Amino acid sequence: MLFRVSILALLTLLLAACARSPVVQLYDGPARSDSNVVTVRVPSELEVFTINGEEVEGVNTFFSTEYKDLKFAPGRYEILAYYKELWQLDADNHEIVKTNPANFVVDGKPGDMWILGFEKPQDVAQARAMEDSFHGWVENPVSGEKVAAEESKLVLKRGFMAPITGEEVTTATTNSVAPQAAAGVTAGASAAAATEKTSSVAPQAPPASYLDTLKAQWNQATAEERREFLQWISQ
Repeated sequence: MLFRVSILALLTLLLAACARSPVVQLYDGPARSDSNVVTVRVPSELEVFTINGEEVEGVNTFFSTEYKDLKFAPGRYEILAYYKELWQLDADNHEIVKTNPANFVVDGKPGDMWILGFEKPQDVAQARAMEDSFHGWVENPVSGEKVAAEESKLVLKRGFMAPITGEEVTTATTNSVAPQAAAGVTAGASAAAATEKTSSVAPQAPPASYLDTLKAQWNQATAEERREFLQWISQ
């Protein structure tokens, strides 16, 4: 009974979080106006793994909000992100399709908005075809500037808790990200440096909290499993 109450409390917190505006501040200090920050819009189908080599809290959508806006201090950022979507195969079967990550590079000035984009698959077969060759771009909707994402050369491990091989995360989690230094930085630098530092053994994922585990299990569950879970905790 205590376990069920704990799960219900966690789910209530998650639902409350989803009700908030999908905006995440990723710089230190008080909130600034949009004219003084860089906004990066991430669609719900893209999962962010690292930003400038760091794993960042709160950047991925949950319960299928349409997108999430990330607010950065002006500067240059490398965003490793991959496609992840639940496809319904028939009335009873579903499949989660995940791709290898691409490196989306944003070099933003104050007031800029950049949108992460990709060619959306029309069916599960097209989604599967993207698994090993995921491509995308970042686009400024005001200027029309469009920059192709870099190939990351990282491979998605389609296991449960440790999705990426070849990327060394510099910190476990963080709530803010500093822009990269302008001097001596080339596109793909953080991904390449991380790959060079990684040994032949894939890095271990940090221990997951109960909340992280619940989120992961919910994301992996089918629609029917989610309905059964909600019915169970409401008893």
